[in-house]
Amino acid sequence: MEKLQCPMHQYPSETTRSLGLDPVMDEVRGSGGVARVQYPYGDAAWLVTGYEDVRTVYSKKAFSRTGMSKESAPRLTAGLLLQGGIGSLDDSIHTKLRRVIGRELTGARMATLRTATQAIMARRLAELDRSAESDYVSVVAKPFSLNVLGELVGISEADQPAVGDWVSGLLTDASESDAGARGAEAALQDLGKYVLRLIAERKAAPTGDFVSDLMQHGDDLEKWELVTVVFALIVGGYESSAHMLSKIVLRLLLSPGLWDMLREHPDRIPGVVDELLRTISLAGGEGLPWRVREAVRVGGVDMQPGDFVVPAIGAANLDPSVFADPERIDSERMAKPHMAFGYGTRYCLGSQIARMELEVGVETLLREYPHARLAVAAEEIRWNSGSAVWQLAELPINLWEKESA
Repeated sequence: MEKLQCPMHQYPSETTRSLGLDPVMDEVRGSGGVARVQYPYGDAAWLVTGYEDVRTVYSKKAFSRTGMSKESAPRLTAGLLLQGGIGSLDDSIHTKLRRVIGRELTGARMATLRTATQAIMARRLAELDRSAESDYVSVVAKPFSLNVLGELVGISEADQPAVGDWVSGLLTDASESDAGARGAEAALQDLGKYVLRLIAERKAAPTGDFVSDLMQHGDDLEKWELVTVVFALIVGGYESSAHMLSKIVLRLLLSPGLWDMLREHPDRIPGVVDELLRTISLAGGEGLPWRVREAVRVGGVDMQPGDFVVPAIGAANLDPSVFADPERIDSERMAKPHMAFGYGTRYCLGSQIARMELEVGVETLLREYPHARLAVAAEEIRWNSGSAVWQLAELPINLWEKESA
């Protein structure tokens, strides 16, 4: 089978970050749905943007996440994929670890964590400046996410800032800096040492947190598997939640009608959060890359063993053939499920924690500060561009603007 010849796109583009997709995604969606992309690191890959094509990559045996720790794997940062995290393990081990994690995320644990999360968010919101504009990102979202992660995994509040810095270091875009690449490697080593120390401490003195219970009930786990699970929870549980929460709050503040509707109908918050997860991507719309392991045809393109393919989950979640008027937020939308958390056996196990954090964050802000407003014009919002996660540099909000008489 002959490969389709098509232009190569550099990904991500140099566009300013936003709540929308990277323009490359829109270009590919409008010109056939499949194209070649070159990431800052690794080999070129196929990018697929259609909903059904993305589900095919996630579900068909012709595609695999095994071996994605190779130097040739397409990636946004120097160290993001090189270490073979839980998402890069072969199917049998990945299934085993998913089963162990799922077993520990019981209904009782989630209920306890939600109660703790509500108290954490109330405490963080109380730190905002009540007399002037405040930065929601640094004062609320980031420490909130770290505090919830600490509550789950057992990271002391004193250790949380360092853990946050290490995770951020792993996600930093080092494509233009050797020093950045060395920083990512140092962050990996420091975080790895911390995880080993945390596991040793919980083994010596269990505290009832997730890690303690995982070791107590996970006798079938080898040490490296235990480290992989804890490492994955920490890396996946901080920046993604913190920055998605900030972006969701921004979207709500930019949508007075939606904000006011949720103030009057807080029971619709879960449905709206689900829609915001569908329409706001963690980054520019891409998912983690896969490797083709047997010849396959996707989106009219023949792919060969050894090729890399990137499922564009953000683009798929806006596929108009699946989601009518896809940009519209509809809390009662009846459509196929979105893929913000992946699909099938690669569906994110931390999704229920992430949803819970986002719902608590939105409902607490609406309840405590129903008149909150952006403190700057929309065009003045600043974004960071140096991370694999598209993130706000800050989110200035005013808490005390009253409704018009």
